[in-house]
Amino acid sequence: MSMNLTDSRPLSQGACSCRGRAPECMRISPGGVSRGPRTRNKARLPGAAGYSQAEALPFRRRRPAGPCLTAHASWAVFTMSRGFGRGACWLALTFLLFVSNCSAARRAGLEPAEAALRTGDYAAALKGYREVLASEPDSVPAQVGILRALNETGAYQEAREHAGKFIGPNPPAALLLESGRVCAAVGDYSLAEKQIQQACLLGGVTRLQAARELADLKALRGQRAEAQALWSEILGEHREGRIRGSSSLGCAAVAAWRLGRVEEAKEIFLDATDEKTSGPVSLRTLSDFGFLFLEKYNATDAIGVFRDCLRVNKAYAPALLGIALARKYESTREVEKQVRAALAVNPNLVPAINLLAELRIQEESYDAAEVEIRRALRVNPSNLESLSLLAVCHELRGEPTLYAATEAKILNINPSYGLFYHTLAENLVMRRKYHEAVERERMAVSVDPGLWAAHAGLGINLMRIGEMARGRQAIERAFKGDPFNVWAYNTLELLDLMDKFVGSRSEHFRFLMSSEDEAAVGPYARRLAEEVYEKLVSRYRFEPEGPIQVELFPDHGGFAVRTLGLPGLGALGVCFGKVIAQDSPRARKAGSFNWGSTLWHEFAHVITLQMTRHNIPRWYSEGISVYEERRARPGWGDDLTPAFVRAYKEGKLLKVSELNAGMMRPEFPEQISFSYHQAAMVCELIEERFGFEKIRETLVAFATGASSEAVFRQVLGWDADTLEQEYARFLDSRLARHARVLPSGPAARGSDPPDKPSLIRQIAASPDDFPANLRLGMLLHAEKSDLEAEPYLKKAQQLFPEYIEDGGSYRPLFEIYRAQGREDDALDQLLRWTRYDENAFEPLLRAAEIYLARGDWVPAVRLLDLANYIHPYDPRAQRKLGDAASAAREWALAALAYQALLGLDPPDPAGAHLGLARACLELGRKQEARKAVLRALEIAPTYEPAQELLLRLRGVAP
Repeated sequence: MSMNLTDSRPLSQGACSCRGRAPECMRISPGGVSRGPRTRNKARLPGAAGYSQAEALPFRRRRPAGPCLTAHASWAVFTMSRGFGRGACWLALTFLLFVSNCSAARRAGLEPAEAALRTGDYAAALKGYREVLASEPDSVPAQVGILRALNETGAYQEAREHAGKFIGPNPPAALLLESGRVCAAVGDYSLAEKQIQQACLLGGVTRLQAARELADLKALRGQRAEAQALWSEILGEHREGRIRGSSSLGCAAVAAWRLGRVEEAKEIFLDATDEKTSGPVSLRTLSDFGFLFLEKYNATDAIGVFRDCLRVNKAYAPALLGIALARKYESTREVEKQVRAALAVNPNLVPAINLLAELRIQEESYDAAEVEIRRALRVNPSNLESLSLLAVCHELRGEPTLYAATEAKILNINPSYGLFYHTLAENLVMRRKYHEAVERERMAVSVDPGLWAAHAGLGINLMRIGEMARGRQAIERAFKGDPFNVWAYNTLELLDLMDKFVGSRSEHFRFLMSSEDEAAVGPYARRLAEEVYEKLVSRYRFEPEGPIQVELFPDHGGFAVRTLGLPGLGALGVCFGKVIAQDSPRARKAGSFNWGSTLWHEFAHVITLQMTRHNIPRWYSEGISVYEERRARPGWGDDLTPAFVRAYKEGKLLKVSELNAGMMRPEFPEQISFSYHQAAMVCELIEERFGFEKIRETLVAFATGASSEAVFRQVLGWDADTLEQEYARFLDSRLARHARVLPSGPAARGSDPPDKPSLIRQIAASPDDFPANLRLGMLLHAEKSDLEAEPYLKKAQQLFPEYIEDGGSYRPLFEIYRAQGREDDALDQLLRWTRYDENAFEPLLRAAEIYLARGDWVPAVRLLDLANYIHPYDPRAQRKLGDAASAAREWALAALAYQALLGLDPPDPAGAHLGLARACLELGRKQEARKAVLRALEIAPTYEPAQELLLRLRGVAP
């Protein structure tokens, strides 16, 4: 994948590589794909309109105005009201006072413990509940509180031991419910179901909670009909107005959610989380609301809800996990920070451990992932998500026997668990195995036809392998089943947009782009694509399966949706093996994006993915693509920066074994681009030490499914440690010189630039201080002291020629030489600049103008041609290229330039048609030449050069 290096957040899924960023708010943005008036206008789960924010939702526990009356106290009042004798009344009153005092004492002990439990002070809660039990061993609220506190902190075995002591012959429903939750957490589903079902039968205030837990448990075990019956019963009670209170309303909201009634679920959640209507807000209900938002790709509102939970209980592990899951697609270290915060509260929280395993799988660190999975399975040996992730590791490591055994275990627990195959498909996508992902999604929907996420995944992956029509059908099915699936909605909107794209073909490629891009970019794209095909197929001795589909998106939001189904991606291009999608030049600010370099980079992925059967490690595929970019044209690809050199000096560059993690979840913003640069340097090391043929041999070896360590040992004779050592030495040889010219300490951090005397003293003390020389030269140039500025600027350029930020030393030296009339020196600066900057549109045009003024057509053509890969929409540049190519007799390029010019509504269309006619005539394309010259004469009937060319055409036999 090609990446916008100004955007440091990477993408974590859905492409052949990760250099972009995923969205913070996972919904289509106003700048993204247009929605338009259609039936899909309800596709997004409505946001927080009406949702009470923290300042309006204080979560205060409401206290009754007077003393709390127990059943015993109510009986005493009844005896007094019946008019018994005076003695009996005094006896009843005495009993009332005694019971009330006992009740007050119990509440006085329970309330601090309950408050501590609600706010996350679990140690204080346990202490308080135990103190109550010391004075009243049969206190059910204290027993339930202990189980809840132990459950929320992951002390499951201790909780089970306590439950065994607390549960007697006739246990109360609340105790059975809490014990059942603990049993479910450790995978004892049979006992959990038995206890929770008993709690349901006992009724009482926990009946709805027990029914909800029982339904979820039955669904987990594949008993879907029974689960739906329970959810329907709960929802029916709500519709009849028989449910009150935050916890009970939360159960009704979950029931609606599980039944697919998302809008109704949201409305119930809004009531359940409003203290004014539902009383003290249940944190379980609030967090469930967050997970509903999260399921529907509304990460922004999900995070808001989870944060509201944390304002009440900063140690509420489900909310911490929810934020981690919401941050999952941002591919930053924040996700790991949040999941570890959840595990600090509950070290046995299996979903959090599973998330850590997922992160390691995404980094292709399967052994590390299995360590986490085994940790989760020690807590709950029957956890279906953990077992699914274990199967993923077996699949990706090529362990079919172990995979089959794990698959059988999963389906034995739940024969309709389609989510297993969907999870496997999503992780196959992370390894760029799109065909295999399609097959697994098909298995998912065959096992669970109502798993709409799998239908959407099937459609997206069919599109990734170029099967657009079948992909659309699957996505339409997903959207029909779940109209709140933003991924499906966005993709369908994008497909409507792509229906208007213009299609074209070359020998090995099929192109789709907007009509505007087809005019200006299309001719050059077809030429460049065939060039890179010819060169890399010959170089790697591998012919990829085709035709290769290339899609150019005029809007970056559309490209992002094509890649992920969601907006916000910071990448420039992506390759799926046979399909390349990328921004067109119109999607980016003019002069900030080299679309030609991006296309070259992505086609290199076509070679490495297909040649290795998609088994190549992410970092190595990216490294080869950057390495090939640099070989394609002067200035293309990533170049050395002071920030990269400083990271080297400070020991922040990663080992080879860490490069995947650096691309996926950087520790600091620049680490993504650094990792790409480092990966390319590994390729340079191999070529320098062994020759290019060894790079090709590694690809052949990866095709067998061998691990990275096995491949490099087989091909290079280096084990993992030797590779790291050799790479460290290679970095030293390349970067030590640059490191010497960059200062350390505050000066390296971009502090306020020193004044001129300070800079002079700094250079006197350290003549090779690159920043000081550059700053002093720039300062003197700004003061018009160009004679004094020149030596400092030249020194800076000598010390760090790759530095091109804002033109580096090249811009001021060009300006100095131009002002002095030193045209050759000015031209030299422009050419040097373009050698390091792939987006140097202005220097390319200025250098071309010098050559044009000299009548030196060939170098002028070369520079103007390079400029087209940055900004092909400048009519003046296209006209200059057409004229210069004609003068240089490069007729094929001249025809392309005039053809592109005509698509840009030029000020002199007749002249452009005439230029195209001349080029076509020289190329022997006489019919096209006739058509073009006639079009010129339609525009300008008295245009003599066109009349002369027409006469010439008529005098030549067709």
